[in-house]
Amino acid sequence: MIWVRRRKYTHFRIRGHTIPRHAPAYLKLDAQTAQQTNKNLALNAHSRDSFYSCPDLTSLQISSPVISADGFDHDINTEPSRSPSPDPLAPRVKKRSGRQTVSRKARGVIGKVRALQRIAAAKMAHPSIKIDTSVQSTKRGLPDSDAGIEMLNEQGNPRLETGNTDDVPPFLCQSVTEIHDKFEDLEWIQRTRISDGMVSNDPAHPYAIETDPKVKARNRYLNVQAYANYRIHLQVPEGECDFINASPIILRDSVTHEELKFIATQGPKLGQLSHFWHMVFHESKEVGVIIMLTQTVEAGREKCAQYFPLHQDQPSMDILLEEPFDAYVGDESQPDDQPGVLGKVTLLESFYDEKSCSEVRKLELTLGSESKIVWHFLFAGWADHCKPEGHDRQGLLELIKLSASKCDAESPRVVHCSAGVGRTGTFIALDHLLRELESGQLLQVTNTETDPVYECVNQMREQRMMMVYNELQMQFIYEVLREQTDVKLGKYPQESPGSPHEPRSAKLRKLSDPSAYVPPSKPELEPVVDRIQTPTRSWSGTPEVSDEE
Repeated sequence: MIWVRRRKYTHFRIRGHTIPRHAPAYLKLDAQTAQQTNKNLALNAHSRDSFYSCPDLTSLQISSPVISADGFDHDINTEPSRSPSPDPLAPRVKKRSGRQTVSRKARGVIGKVRALQRIAAAKMAHPSIKIDTSVQSTKRGLPDSDAGIEMLNEQGNPRLETGNTDDVPPFLCQSVTEIHDKFEDLEWIQRTRISDGMVSNDPAHPYAIETDPKVKARNRYLNVQAYANYRIHLQVPEGECDFINASPIILRDSVTHEELKFIATQGPKLGQLSHFWHMVFHESKEVGVIIMLTQTVEAGREKCAQYFPLHQDQPSMDILLEEPFDAYVGDESQPDDQPGVLGKVTLLESFYDEKSCSEVRKLELTLGSESKIVWHFLFAGWADHCKPEGHDRQGLLELIKLSASKCDAESPRVVHCSAGVGRTGTFIALDHLLRELESGQLLQVTNTETDPVYECVNQMREQRMMMVYNELQMQFIYEVLREQTDVKLGKYPQESPGSPHEPRSAKLRKLSDPSAYVPPSKPELEPVVDRIQTPTRSWSGTPEVSDEE
């Protein structure tokens, strides 16, 4: 037997056991164990300098979160990285250069970070786990093991397609987790834009946001506002508030570079209807088009005020000046016998279009002595935080074509839902991308790094915040484009994707199945509480007082 002195700075593992710090200074070992221990002591003594050397942590990617102080998005704001993340499933390779080695503590940190990456990737791939990306980041303990990585093998990674992919562009063959990653990337970019605009304190910043109380009072929701330098300006006398929560959206054809024009706006608020109609009158050309993608009330909550006449029993509706706030250029043209009235909206005809699933109204909008025709389309088959299915989905595609046919290309179509970002942004993106598909441009996309959907949503968010508000809506864009691509390539008849009688394709059933991947939800938008009682007038002309919540 041999007695060996234990070194204080070293922990040994002998026969699978670790010697604790309080072990006796001398250990009794047999000859074979002592021989192996002496070899370990020699190796440790030889590499003592490298043991205490600074570890090489260049492979670690550590980002410092910055909490945004703005009132629009209480979340982390960092510069988004467009470079691909390292593969969390790649095998670990221990690299050593000469005498430089990484200490046990540093290796432990690296291992924990890699384990966290593996578990995060597994959660995103697992269809039954919902990840709420809207909550603020908090410190959490890092796991020491790779538990959870086996989930990838159990459920797999659901994809947007499972059938024939011949001639289908790569961006329409992505997995839902790849779409999730791209949506998260767009969210980080948006947070950075808003944060930069708030921190700069520069009114000329492209993403500056106005903080005037009059401006905030005209918003329907607290954190949805048009950028100060990219919005519609009402025609008011100098010094008056010209704000309306509406943004011009311009998307260009990838070949002809022709502009597709829209105005994305929130649903009009009670007490501010004159703002909306004033904008429609002055921003439209000879004929105006309004596309309404929400009901006035959904799930017991007001989403939009009733701003147009419904029936022929009361075909006319006065547009009132909401004094003392409203003043417009040209108010002198008001009728002398009707003070405080800016104009009126008259219902000429109305009908339900079965093909587009829409209530269609032909309105005459009169301001002062001038009038113009405005077509109003109410599409009721699209509930908030949902997506149209079956006949409603096909009806939405028909509405895109029908609404475009009612006005010339130079006249922007006014599109609104409740906040003017979710369903509104999805409608505008589909209109543009379906045109690109019809012209054949999308079918020519062969580069796996090119994604026209991502690029389109990013362009819209540069012009108005939060366009295509949640991941479900973005996923819906991919689904519709894939359906219409298969139709264009002749893979199934035109009516199959949206027909209520025909079964949908396997790729879409997989995404619609409740047991499949469900995109994480985002929090409800918080309405602005209007505490100012504003005088309004009923259609019969009787003054009323309303207190909007």
